[in-house]
Amino acid sequence: MDKRLFFFCFGISTIMVWPWLPAWDWWLPLACLGCLCWRPRPAVACLLFGLVWALCYSHWQLTWLHSPDLFQRSQLIAGTVERVQHRESGASRLIVSLKSLNGQVLSPRPRVLLSWYGQSGPPAVGDKIQSVSRLQPPHGLLNPGSFNSARWLLGQGITARGYLTGTLAHQAADASSRARLVQHIAAMTTDLPARRWLLALSVGDRSGLTDADWDMLRGLGVSHLFAISGLHIGLVAGLGLLVGRLSGHRLPAATVAGALALGYAWLAGFSVPTQRALLMLLLWLGLFCWGRFWSGRRLLLLTMTLLLAVMPWLALDMGFWLSVLAVAALMVSAGWLGGQSLWRLQLGLSLLLLPLIMLFFGGISWLSLPINMLLIPLFSLLLIPLLLLACVLVLPVPTLAMVVLMLLNGLFEPLMSGLHWLNDSLSPWQTLSARAQGGWLLLLLLSFGLLLPRARWLPALAIYLILLQPDVIEQKKQPRWEVRILDVGQGLSVLVTQGERALLYDTGNRFDSGFNMADGVILPLLTRLGIDELDYLVISHDDRDHSGNRDYLAASLPVKHRRGAWPDGQHCRAGQVEPWGVLTLRMQWPLTPSGHLNNDSCVLHIGDGTLSLLLTGDIEAQAERGLLATGQSVAAQLLLSPHHGSRSSSSAAFNRAVAPDWVVHTAGFANRWGFPSAEVVARFEQQGVPQLITGEHGMVHLVADGQHWRLTLSRRPGPWYQRLNGWLTTGGSSAKSLE
Repeated sequence: MDKRLFFFCFGISTIMVWPWLPAWDWWLPLACLGCLCWRPRPAVACLLFGLVWALCYSHWQLTWLHSPDLFQRSQLIAGTVERVQHRESGASRLIVSLKSLNGQVLSPRPRVLLSWYGQSGPPAVGDKIQSVSRLQPPHGLLNPGSFNSARWLLGQGITARGYLTGTLAHQAADASSRARLVQHIAAMTTDLPARRWLLALSVGDRSGLTDADWDMLRGLGVSHLFAISGLHIGLVAGLGLLVGRLSGHRLPAATVAGALALGYAWLAGFSVPTQRALLMLLLWLGLFCWGRFWSGRRLLLLTMTLLLAVMPWLALDMGFWLSVLAVAALMVSAGWLGGQSLWRLQLGLSLLLLPLIMLFFGGISWLSLPINMLLIPLFSLLLIPLLLLACVLVLPVPTLAMVVLMLLNGLFEPLMSGLHWLNDSLSPWQTLSARAQGGWLLLLLLSFGLLLPRARWLPALAIYLILLQPDVIEQKKQPRWEVRILDVGQGLSVLVTQGERALLYDTGNRFDSGFNMADGVILPLLTRLGIDELDYLVISHDDRDHSGNRDYLAASLPVKHRRGAWPDGQHCRAGQVEPWGVLTLRMQWPLTPSGHLNNDSCVLHIGDGTLSLLLTGDIEAQAERGLLATGQSVAAQLLLSPHHGSRSSSSAAFNRAVAPDWVVHTAGFANRWGFPSAEVVARFEQQGVPQLITGEHGMVHLVADGQHWRLTLSRRPGPWYQRLNGWLTTGGSSAKSLE
């Protein structure tokens, strides 16, 4: 049974790496092949059935995206708000289950992620709304080290995103019992300094946590303590078993444990992690009452099978795999260490999860283990039981509930202040480059080979992997220089590197919601490349989509030279020339400030005598003519089209003077301005110049290769969900690779 469950889950999980989404009619031959394999090869049959179900489910959920003009114009939508994510500056994100589109009822009901802006508060969970919205298919920025939002969206069952352009109707939902209880708890904790922590642990509301709080939780490796999931559900069930066993019978004990766990999950809003933990617990309690024993492995596999059978796209959710692998690591630790010592169990669990934390989050916290060994017992034996007691007493005995909440506030305040002090003083979170992560993984592999009795082959494998790396045996030849045009949506940021020396031209946007391209794209990429300082940070001009993260980056890492639109830097003037390693930096524009923001952009020519790059900011045709009139050579093999490919730029004369081999348009996916302009694209097509758009291709990486630029990837990389727009343009019927 275990083998069949495993292969069914494995079949569904392959959806993570499918290079394309096959046509829906592939299900029939795959299902027939599975039926033929059922008797001789049942495991293979289960694998094929998992593939079939993942394929059918994906097409079933995505069919509505073929509605005519869905992404070309505004749509009239009606639906129910399922979740509200509060952001900064009044911005919120709503996850809405759509009932109808332009008056046509949808089945199944798709989930969409909508941005809400405005002075008034957003709709609440359960509210019904009718509004006008602009929608886009699931699509994310594609840069090394960046958060994969396309995968996250589908992992949450979200098949479109957009923003509200107008609300036509809003019907508030009747307050549920949970909503009333949450309101009571929120009202009673209004004046308590530890309110945000109490709400996070009691009702799963983490919207009050600040950026500093999140930094601390990540830095100390204790984020899991404030995300109601398996640890909390298991604790509550354990308390229920202890109470129920006073009766001397299994059924009352299991009933009390299940009721308490179900009540806590209900209070937390039945979040997805809570549902996973609750399902596994209820399966175990059912077997406990039945008097049967199943191994932890079978329970885990059955839980995975049920969850993936209901929603195969859970395989795309990294949170799902963290939960699954955490439970698996706990089982391995218990079996390996005999389950006799809590601290040894925690040590084994931390070591086994360390590779996952490095791969998912790009770093490690060297304080995580001792902090967790102190906090997990404290939370398990004192804080969470007291908090649950307060929640139970809120309605029947509010005075006593307030006493318990004040006691908790007195405990949380010094505790969280101390944790903040530890994080600020010791900076325990260590971000690792890609090479450092590989080194740590090999070291852990060697350690496990020495510790695990049946894994003596692991050290040999680690040594073999080391020998496969050519730069371990001999110094790997590095290119003279590289250019990375980052995918920062509708904005601009270009990284030029010579080994570990770097120049950054522009910084992308910084949004009122709190999201910014520095944290989301630039800093993760620099970390991945092992770059911890910038030789140059050039800001072309003051538009926010170019300069939005200027000050933040300057405060985050050392910058040797500041050029361009800086209050305290060297402003750009034509004729400035600086050597930089094997390269020469030539500032070609402006001559003098004109007062026109776009036309005063810094135009920077970078070259090594053979290959060159021209960075143009947002200059328009007038500035292009002025630049050509100076008589300077603007010829370059690589050109970033001025002003993201706007029709007001890239004049025919300018394009001929540059005569590029490659043109890159730094335009966001499905941007509202229609960049790059069809006219601009046509002009470069007439010259026979290959063109790339960052919003469609992702980060464009070109390497100096002799006399030519070499493009490292010829198409948008990644699995099918990274190129879903290509699937839509073919009508969803093509089984060929999405390009």
